[in-house]
Amino acid sequence: MFSLRYSRMSALKEIGIDGLEILQKSTVSIIGIGATGSSAADLFVRNGIGNMRIADPDSVDISNIHRQSLYDENDVGDLKVEAARKRLVSSNKGTSIEVLPQKINDDNVDRFCKGSSIIIDGSDNMETRRVLNSYSVTSGIPWVFTSAIGTVGQIKLIVPGKTACLQCINVRFDSPEMRCEDVGVLASAPYITGSLAWTLAVNYLIRGKLIDEIIYLDAGVPEIVHVKTQRDHSCQMCGNIP
Repeated sequence: MFSLRYSRMSALKEIGIDGLEILQKSTVSIIGIGATGSSAADLFVRNGIGNMRIADPDSVDISNIHRQSLYDENDVGDLKVEAARKRLVSSNKGTSIEVLPQKINDDNVDRFCKGSSIIIDGSDNMETRRVLNSYSVTSGIPWVFTSAIGTVGQIKLIVPGKTACLQCINVRFDSPEMRCEDVGVLASAPYITGSLAWTLAVNYLIRGKLIDEIIYLDAGVPEIVHVKTQRDHSCQMCGNIP
């Protein structure tokens, strides 16, 4: 079924043919298709994900090109979701790709993400992450939180009822936003962040592997630090999950 195309992936004992079949039957929703989302989306498509959904309200800007791998100069001015779909389809016509040129919010998140196997956060704002954190708890769908700015990145797999959610670890959804245009971004930081998010997602989808931790990276050093986290059973968001 998979032939030579995925032979290097299936040769891994951690993946195998069974793992590829799981990916082919899975649906990933990527919320935000900037630098981090592009990196994760590209890896999912190249490695045989069956279905992908992409949501992002923005258009491609020339300032995106240095770090957002799904776009080139010809895409400037186009909707990111449409440019991304075009590039992703050229890598793998076997992946079904649905797009939404809107910001995900409380009103549309269920309509777009319902039935997903996992959700990847590629957003650049805490309000969207609040929506995803809340929706994950109510829907039971796992998600991977990511953040990348400057030289640093953060990644955390969140599985309702099994790991800490963002509120458990005292993430402030109303905290002031840092912007790439103000502090800059080292191109490798979101690449590494998106790649690790993809890895955590694949490990969970195929093997059910999860570690309750947040990964901090500094691409400028480079350095990666793992910090253990733990569910707060009194958490106002997820504490009522058995």
